Amino acid sequence: MSGAALARRSPSGGGHRSRGAQRRQLARGSRRERRRRRLLRLPRSVERRRAAVGHHRRRTQRAFLPLRIRQGAPRGVDSPAEAAEGKRTAPVRSSPVARALAAIGISALIVLVVVLITGGFTIDAGPLHLSAHNPRRPALIAIFTFVAAGALNRAAFNDMLSASWALLDAHALAFAIVIAAAAAGAGIACGTYAASSSDASGYVSESRLIASARLATDEPLARAVAWPNATWAFSPLGYRPGSEPGELVPTYPAGLPLVMAPVRLIAGELAVYLVVPLLGAIAVLATYGVGTRLHSRIAGLIAAFLLATSPIVLFQIVQPMSDVPVTAWWTLALLFALAPFPGGPLAAGAASGLAILTRPNLMPFALVIAVVVVNIPRGRDERRRRFDRLVGFAAGITPAVGAQFLMQWRLYGSPMASGYGSAGDLYALNTIVPNAVGYARRMIHGEGPALALAVAALIVSAIIRTRPAGVPPLKRTIVLAAIAVGIVAASYLPYAVFAEWSYLRFLLPAFPLLFVLAGALIVNAVLRFPPQLRATTLLCVLAIAGSFNIVRAQQEQAFAMQRYESRYRFAGRYLASALPPNALVITGQESGSARYYTNLPILRWDQLDVDLDTAIAALRALRRHPVFVVEDWEAPQLAKKNPRSVNARLDWQPRAEFGEETRVFLYDPADGEAHRTWRADRVH
Repeated sequence: MSGAALARRSPSGGGHRSRGAQRRQLARGSRRERRRRRLLRLPRSVERRRAAVGHHRRRTQRAFLPLRIRQGAPRGVDSPAEAAEGKRTAPVRSSPVARALAAIGISALIVLVVVLITGGFTIDAGPLHLSAHNPRRPALIAIFTFVAAGALNRAAFNDMLSASWALLDAHALAFAIVIAAAAAGAGIACGTYAASSSDASGYVSESRLIASARLATDEPLARAVAWPNATWAFSPLGYRPGSEPGELVPTYPAGLPLVMAPVRLIAGELAVYLVVPLLGAIAVLATYGVGTRLHSRIAGLIAAFLLATSPIVLFQIVQPMSDVPVTAWWTLALLFALAPFPGGPLAAGAASGLAILTRPNLMPFALVIAVVVVNIPRGRDERRRRFDRLVGFAAGITPAVGAQFLMQWRLYGSPMASGYGSAGDLYALNTIVPNAVGYARRMIHGEGPALALAVAALIVSAIIRTRPAGVPPLKRTIVLAAIAVGIVAASYLPYAVFAEWSYLRFLLPAFPLLFVLAGALIVNAVLRFPPQLRATTLLCVLAIAGSFNIVRAQQEQAFAMQRYESRYRFAGRYLASALPPNALVITGQESGSARYYTNLPILRWDQLDVDLDTAIAALRALRRHPVFVVEDWEAPQLAKKNPRSVNARLDWQPRAEFGEETRVFLYDPADGEAHRTWRADRVH
């Protein structure tokens, strides 16, 4: 029928009949559909049997969608909400060749970046040997794989690149474990294994004291001489006078030695040097966990990578000092506070207690953990339990706080005193500005790549305004990071001013939250890219940042500390085997290691309040055999402090020499008086 004829038809006639015919046709179609469904339906007895064993569950009908499309996302594209969690909204056109080419191409790009920045690397791990020093090979491999992928199956290759983000997310925990193991491996392989200088010798020797159920040691010579401040003169580095004459008490807190002591009893002396690398691995894994809880798995992975490759972490993880352990305990406490299980607050309190025992001046950092314990619960029932959670946290932290106050009371005479001295001697307002400038310079110098990534992420987010839906907010992370930085800054800005870059270690407890914030910013920025570019871009920029971090750590001699600090171990063991039982070591920088390795009394020439020759004569009257152990840079200072002393000149042949970069000499004053000469032992 023509359109004109149809228009001339009466509205009360054929129009109604036409619509009625349409309704009847639809009804017949629906009846046919219901009949078809009844024919396909299983008997009810079979349905009941299958439902009883869990084989068949009836599901509500959903609107039909094509196989490769999910509601809310265009064909072949991830929905932003699920992309943030690394999920794919569409199955990948899988191809073994595409998977292999994607893996090889991305790996070659990463190796190329690392070689271009670092100059190459060699990894020897048992039978595994990996080496790359020429950028030409990884560049050619990357070009070949991408060209071959485009020629063979470009669509499948693009799908594999898009799926790499989901793969990275799905295996983030495994990657974090590998990163943590690599950090611990660096600490174990490049560790100093020496009770060196003040900090290391202090912590290691204190662990030996605790293993023998003592908190202090005694030096009878301090009571046998009539000098002023004699106990100070007989106190090695890492120790100070106690409440009684001749009593020597540790300067450093007992947290790290308390962990080292059982390790020493179980596995021996060498095992105490493994404690810090293992706690470094715990810090990396805990940082991953915190990032996962606060934002996403990939943000946690980025934070763990930035922490593991941080130059100051690599510098400290090779030394038996407390900076990495206190970072591990605070980060672990934060992870427990974020954990959903009922015992989380109690575990967070226990970890916070260990952190306080390790670094008591950071006790206010517990406020960060308390804020998390109280405010993280989201459910209505959990909000009602805030007080219970806070009580659990207090129950976990109180024993350690009480033990710390008791130890300070016993060792230093007051619960509020410390081995470093009174608060008035340690803190001053006039150091705030110099320290603020100094720490800012150290952050730029040491953590420049991480800062650059965070700034670049902010710029990308500002340029590409489209915000991915479903991305977790940054508010909690920003608040926690700000509180952590504020507490750590308040603890160390009024403290003494140091020139060395390595004192950036004081700020380490705030690094995990700062890196989690950086990881969250990076994830939010990368999710604005096309799916094919996300994983490749992220891995390449992390390779760039990690490579620059490694180069900076090498420049700061992080991986050469083992050779540099070996002089303490060589000198100490030589003295233990060569000196007579009645020897006494006159030294300064080597006092902590000499006391630890030899168990002989030491005399600090820099703490003497009497003439050096007078002190030597008094010691000989007590049937002691004094010897000098002096580093090359100390000799001029010794002579300057004692200008009239014949012994301070050290103008005779040394008995032995130790070390390479810094030389250590063993002198016997009796040789200078007898004018004897011989060939000195050379130990290195």
